Amino acid sequence: MPNNQVFPVVIVPGIGQSKVAEFNAAGEPVRTVWPLQFDKDKLLDRMKAPFMKMMLFRRDMGFTQALLDVLRETVSGISADDNGNMKENVRAVTYRKPVSECTPDEKRYIYKMAPMQGLAEEIGEDNIFFFSYNSFDKPYNVASQLNDFIAMAKERTGSQKVSLLPLSLGGAMVTAYLDAYGEADVHRIVYIVPALQGTRLIGDVMAKDLELSDPGRLLEALVGGSTAEAISKLMSMMPSGMPEKLTNALLDAGLDEVFYRSGAMWACLPPDRYAPLADKVLADKKHAAFRAETDRYRSAQAGLKDTLLRLKENGIDIFILACYGKTLPEICKGAKDVSSDGVIDVYSASLGAKAAPLGAVLTADEAGPLPLLSPDGSLDASFGAFPDSTWYFYNQYHDSIAYNDNALLIAKKALSDDSFTDVASDPALGRFQDRQDNRETQG
Repeated sequence: MPNNQVFPVVIVPGIGQSKVAEFNAAGEPVRTVWPLQFDKDKLLDRMKAPFMKMMLFRRDMGFTQALLDVLRETVSGISADDNGNMKENVRAVTYRKPVSECTPDEKRYIYKMAPMQGLAEEIGEDNIFFFSYNSFDKPYNVASQLNDFIAMAKERTGSQKVSLLPLSLGGAMVTAYLDAYGEADVHRIVYIVPALQGTRLIGDVMAKDLELSDPGRLLEALVGGSTAEAISKLMSMMPSGMPEKLTNALLDAGLDEVFYRSGAMWACLPPDRYAPLADKVLADKKHAAFRAETDRYRSAQAGLKDTLLRLKENGIDIFILACYGKTLPEICKGAKDVSSDGVIDVYSASLGAKAAPLGAVLTADEAGPLPLLSPDGSLDASFGAFPDSTWYFYNQYHDSIAYNDNALLIAKKALSDDSFTDVASDPALGRFQDRQDNRETQG
């Protein structure tokens, strides 16, 4: 290990990486509410009678309502009230202890979500902490929980500061934390594919600015996998007009039940999409308290670049690992105009890098005065907030960055070695990297 002080690392995971459960009055978990639990066979069995009735009479006959009832029941655990407060007694399954004290099952789960075994070998599992949270809660609620968690990590290790490792949505939660509590407890921040300025994907979904000609694409984005495939097969047999009606009804229900009531989802809006949508959806007085919180987050998001640059001036190193060269899902209109990791635009993840539409290159007029161009000429890193400490991975999908050996090595070095400060610290780990997935090379 390099000859410098060891700072504990707090991992702040992404949207699908914290288990959330409903608890009873005795404080016992009674069901998992996130990730969503879809029972395809149970769903098909429940929908069989309404489906047959619709097919017999060749019109809806209550089928849409029956499917919406199933959807609302499924998402009830992550649904909030008009002010963004969770309706049910739900909270994240937490690990208020270092990884060294976790059970084997807990360790397997944590390392699956954040494969930082290499870092653990360097600084010890007693210096690694996994902060879990409700991915649909209000960012400032999460920030408060993170503040308490950091205090616990400091007390357990005797350290005055911690380093933060935010992943994906975790980047947005750290924005709220820095706004609410400042940086006094922070040594370094290493962002991995972070949603620092929202994502065009969530913006398009919440504004309903979507390509809905193929309902299966929307279903894949909303419920994923075999459940989407099963519903798509049913749709292909439906009376004329029913797939479109059902798609719009499912989208509206998802927006009303989850997206519009989730502070975290509002935090995922790109800056230019926030005000028009908030003025439309949150204008009623019943949303006043919620609107005040979403406005506060939007202000923190707008000032994030200046906040992080100030932290850098005060000796807190900022590192970013971003991806580019992938299209957004096809439900997004103009998806190929945005260079991304399939989920988050590279502009957002890097706080400003400029990228050409997929398949194009930046012209001399589009590039900066001192450009830092990617090998394919499609991206100029000089526009990013931290051009010297941001690494870019070409054609790397959002989730698979966790299996890129060089990305993991960069994160390990940044979190364990204070002499590692920028892209020049290790010539073998250049600013621009290729896609890699170690699962493809393992037996």
